[in-house]
Amino acid sequence: MFTSRIALIVAAGALITGCASSPGDDLEPYGASVRHAMGAQTYRQGDSVRPMRGDQAARAMEAYRSPSEPKPMSDTTILVTE
Repeated sequence: MFTSRIALIVAAGALITGCASSPGDDLEPYGASVRHAMGAQTYRQGDSVRPMRGDQAARAMEAYRSPSEPKPMSDTTILVTE
């Protein structure tokens, strides 16, 4: 009798606390962080733009277009062969 009463109290407490909280009520709507990131990266009329010199642009494009060099293997690298 005593153990069933304790079990009933524990079960009732678990049910009440499970329904009492609503996780996520204080969060922004879904996708708000994506919209914020897109807005931070979008140019708006009047925003300051750092000028890029021609040699900087040429180096950036050359680095972008050239194939990347393979990184040397370290002793922690696992080589998988089939």
